[in-house]
Amino acid sequence: MLFQSRLAVFLMIALGFLLGDVVGKMAFAQGLPALHNTEALSNSPAVRHRTIFMPRDQEIELVGQSPQVPDVLDAEARDALGIPPQLLEEDQSWSELPEDGEEVETFVPLIAHKRATAGTTWLPGNGDELGIFSLNLSETLDFPRSEGFTVTPRFGVHYLDGPVRTDLPARVYDTSVAFRWFKKFNEKWSYELEVAPGVYSDFKNVTSDSLRITGRGLAYYMHSQSKQFVVGVVYLDREDLSLLPAAGMIMWFSEGSRLELIFPKPKFTYRIEKDESKERWLYAAGEFGGGSWGIRRGAAGVDDVATYSDLRLIGGLETKHTNGMISQFEIGYVFNRKLEYKSQVGDYDISPTGMVRYQLTF
Repeated sequence: MLFQSRLAVFLMIALGFLLGDVVGKMAFAQGLPALHNTEALSNSPAVRHRTIFMPRDQEIELVGQSPQVPDVLDAEARDALGIPPQLLEEDQSWSELPEDGEEVETFVPLIAHKRATAGTTWLPGNGDELGIFSLNLSETLDFPRSEGFTVTPRFGVHYLDGPVRTDLPARVYDTSVAFRWFKKFNEKWSYELEVAPGVYSDFKNVTSDSLRITGRGLAYYMHSQSKQFVVGVVYLDREDLSLLPAAGMIMWFSEGSRLELIFPKPKFTYRIEKDESKERWLYAAGEFGGGSWGIRRGAAGVDDVATYSDLRLIGGLETKHTNGMISQFEIGYVFNRKLEYKSQVGDYDISPTGMVRYQLTF
């Protein structure tokens, strides 16, 4: 109870800080004049609003597949590794360019769609070899009047196949909302904070056992266009593992190959195709998988917490389209699989299996 109270206090402080920042910047934005006289802007050949995201440095202003992280990291790796989106996105314009002698009204929306992700993962199994079929959806909302602040609701469902030796429910669910704040400190350094309260349960045991508050704190250092560093922690709030360090470097060997030597998700990527409409990349990666869920066990209806964990070796093909859509197809080998209960009744090791995953970001 004391641990949960500390988590609650942490959440309240973090949310208060984030919301205070949003409200303050909204008030400031609303106090600015909306109309600009073209006489004052006569020296500017193209007038548009470009303050939604922080200005990009000359050092990272190149576009296309230049040897730097901001241009080519896939959306899934951006979320997993926490690479700041402000370094990845082009500046957005919320108004059309004006005609000569025409007054310009710039409008910055309160909330805007940033990206959505849908994915499915299958780990085959039968009998006592646990199989899992997962569906995941997320939507990231941007707040243009408050730079660096995003909100991401997430939902997932996991259909469990077996095992017959223990009493897992047929389905478990993931529901959470992530509040993320990014801040650029100077030319080289930036940092990110995120807190994500959620309920992870079979929706029969919805108690404090099913409440988890995850989060992360990460710092980024851009050493050069071909080398970047990441350091920080990821808070999982799982029964088997509460905290993971996140540290490493990202190195480019050429314009079309990079190594993300970052724990807990190392990855090597090599570009195999590039044309006017798309790019294709092959990659090999490692991954730490699993989760904890509050469940109700058996006919007796005993509340417990089930934790599944595994390690994964993955090979994948990523296709990036010029319209911003990204698709990923992966196959993998899943090993070191374990199922553990908070009550320690029914724990056992699971045989290795394969993995097939497809994810679409748009």
